[in-house]
Amino acid sequence: MKRRLGLLSDTHGHEDAWMKASLLWGNSLDAVLHAGDVLSSDVDTGLAGMIRTAPFPVIISRGNCDYPEDEKLLRRPILSPYAFVWWNGKSILMAHGNAFEQFRSLALRSRVDLAVYGHTHVASVVREEGTLFVNPGSASLPRGRDPASAALIDEDGVVIFTLDGAELHREQWIYS
Repeated sequence: MKRRLGLLSDTHGHEDAWMKASLLWGNSLDAVLHAGDVLSSDVDTGLAGMIRTAPFPVIISRGNCDYPEDEKLLRRPILSPYAFVWWNGKSILMAHGNAFEQFRSLALRSRVDLAVYGHTHVASVVREEGTLFVNPGSASLPRGRDPASAALIDEDGVVIFTLDGAELHREQWIYS
């Protein structure tokens, strides 16, 4: 079975965004990396419960709209600005991205294979000095002409897709 990670950002409490992404990922994930702005702190939409009962680990970095109350609802740590994961021989650094230049500098200095961020609500993939910077876009509140989106990482690379299942971008790993 292929090793796989789901990528998500900026759900802002929209449980339908989580459900659509989960259907596309399937249950055979190693984990989901969520780059922050998980809930909407004024309303409990049920998303916290879905994340708590997910059949895979959900690792979250703090977004600029994530608060201590959200951490209590999720019953897991979300207030760290960074998460670091070693997965399938790849080093992955994740942050929300609201302090992008600081995050970019840390990712490049650390020479991580993959740097995951959100915040802009716009999906993107950029390779810089051997690091692949991936923003899965917003799963609930996309900006501009971008559709709601998420991403999947596997042994071949990264795919960003709409929550309707259309592929937006594919980037292969580069092996040296």
